[in-house]
Amino acid sequence: MVIHINKSHTLRVYPNQEQRRLFARTEGACRYVYNRALAELGTSYQQKKAGEIEKAKSVIDISRDMTQWKKQEDTAWLLELPSSPLTQALRALDDAFKRFFKGQNRSPKKHRRQMACSIRSQLDLRQKTAADAWANQKIFFPGFGILKTSQLKRLRVAWPKMLTLSRDACGRYFVAFMVEVEQALHPANDQTVGVDLGVKILVVYSTGEKIKAHKAAIKLRRKLKHAQKTLSPKQGAMKDTQHKLTDDLTQRFGVICLEDLNVKGIMASAKGTEEAPGKHVAQKARLNRGIAHAGFGEIRRQIEYKAHWRGCRVLFCDRWAPTSRTGSCCGAYQATFSLKIRAWTCSNCGAVHDRDRNAAINIVTFASWGTPEARAGNVRSKARREVYPPGPDEAIQPTRWDLDEPRTESQLLNGQEVMPSETRCRSAA
Repeated sequence: MVIHINKSHTLRVYPNQEQRRLFARTEGACRYVYNRALAELGTSYQQKKAGEIEKAKSVIDISRDMTQWKKQEDTAWLLELPSSPLTQALRALDDAFKRFFKGQNRSPKKHRRQMACSIRSQLDLRQKTAADAWANQKIFFPGFGILKTSQLKRLRVAWPKMLTLSRDACGRYFVAFMVEVEQALHPANDQTVGVDLGVKILVVYSTGEKIKAHKAAIKLRRKLKHAQKTLSPKQGAMKDTQHKLTDDLTQRFGVICLEDLNVKGIMASAKGTEEAPGKHVAQKARLNRGIAHAGFGEIRRQIEYKAHWRGCRVLFCDRWAPTSRTGSCCGAYQATFSLKIRAWTCSNCGAVHDRDRNAAINIVTFASWGTPEARAGNVRSKARREVYPPGPDEAIQPTRWDLDEPRTESQLLNGQEVMPSETRCRSAA
């Protein structure tokens, strides 16, 4: 079976001196248009709020005004630059406002001048120059001409519609674009794995495999001012570790079970308030840096979209499930537990558990809507009822599957009935 997916590509390019100067001027023009449009929209909104005008301006109105800006003497220099990046700057502002009104991000702010920046342009393949360039595996950026690159083998893809030319803090240039490609689904795989995320040990599989976090960037943190150029590739090593990890999971296993972690809540500061100051603030700050470096949210994001590419299923257990302090053999609940305990002996059955592997095994059980107690033939414990209290049903965060894909029927996992993520809810014990 073959599905169509959108896949992004990032290639390093080497613009000549004239193209670099044009990039700097175009990026400055985009920043000027974005900030001026933001200011005019804010002024228009305040005027409507005060009752001075009936209707506030929109981004479409600003787009019409930009045509007049190019005719004015003080902003006639906008005519000397490509028009598509300026239009895309206004579209980016419009998208920022839409996300703000949906509650997805904060209010848009002014763009500042900085070394790391980017411009975006629409590629019109009706132009013979652009079509011929991409047909010959050359990168054509509108207004800039052909950009030199050393990664021609990666250009054997369909023609993109949008291109982003960016410059990083080290002065390197990149072109990013997205194309639609065909992806063959992997053969059906019934192997299931539980994944427990950590700071010192990045990932522990329920099979017993462990992957350590890449610490190179953390070690260089104190030497940041003197080793900035060295730090950048070290941070890229962590991204490489994440991609290798998620590729391994989605290629080897057909069902991947994760915890529905609230990363923002985990990384909350321990400072407290003036009336109730927090404790162990420095230790909590170091822990937060470790969690941010590990990238729990990025690992989950990569697992979800790669699982969709390869036909895998991703299940989540509730974030309050006692995965670490519940014995995976008999389901006994350990009332006293701390982060210092890395291995422990079950007081009920005598089994010796590694903390992380035991948690990974329990993640499989909880995510597949089972309980360790039920598997061992015992009655549900009090701890299980505390995790799933009686009350109104509360849906668990759904997996990001294709919206057109029907997911209303229960499915079998290792002989047990498993409900889809959209319909798994907390139930009374």
